[in-house]
Amino acid sequence: QADLAAVGIQADIRVFEWGELIKRAKNGEHDLVFMGWVGDNGDPDNFLTPNLSCAAAQSGENQAGWCDTKFDELIRQARAENDRETRAQLYRQALAIFHEQAPWIPLAHPRLFNVLTPEVEGFRMSPLGSNNFATTRLKAKP
Repeated sequence: QADLAAVGIQADIRVFEWGELIKRAKNGEHDLVFMGWVGDNGDPDNFLTPNLSCAAAQSGENQAGWCDTKFDELIRQARAENDRETRAQLYRQALAIFHEQAPWIPLAHPRLFNVLTPEVEGFRMSPLGSNNFATTRLKAKP
């Protein structure tokens, strides 16, 4: 609240149980909402379509209610594109629109670290943050 006040925003902060928060956010019962997202497959579309598309604005998943038809067209084209570089360029163009219009303000992005002792073997850090420990073992003590 103090951080918002420091930039001239007077806020009445309300905390809700998760289901109630989602219901109210989808119904647009907010001026500002704090949400998070964790992608589960590493594809840009896994973030952009469910959070920023016009369809998501209509369904209430895009809590900002933001809909830009050019942005929507670019992510639609990117989703259908097989060439990696062309697809990346389409997403860069879409993100330029997002940054220019700023329907939200991203606040944080985690940097993930795993600290292991030399006795741990077979561990592979997932770029998606959900580690699978099936191949992880402790070396046998001599």
